[in-house]
Amino acid sequence: MGRHKLDAGLARAALDAHTDKRVYRVWYFCGGCMLVFGVLTILSAWQAMRGNDRALPASGRIGVFYLPTGVLALAYRGEPFCTVFVILGCLALILSVALGVTRTRYGIASRSIAPHMP
Repeated sequence: MGRHKLDAGLARAALDAHTDKRVYRVWYFCGGCMLVFGVLTILSAWQAMRGNDRALPASGRIGVFYLPTGVLALAYRGEPFCTVFVILGCLALILSVALGVTRTRYGIASRSIAPHMP
């Protein structure tokens, strides 16, 4: 997402080959981080729905990171692409809070995935 704009912007800039490659390495690294954060959020929701809410803080922290980052980037750059971070941050926080509140409200006990020690 946004790769076409990156290509167009780099085509207009007078960058040496080393800097050009570095921009793409950072771009793909950040994309990989977003993928890993998404997988962690989905796995934490899946675990919470199965009774293990110990993974919910991971999705909450991801939401806490994404939301202000997206809002500040949107305010600073004005790029519509930054709304992706706002939306994903809100969804991660809503997921964490909703699953945590639902489990607390209905008295669903948390199960740990760690084995019980004798």
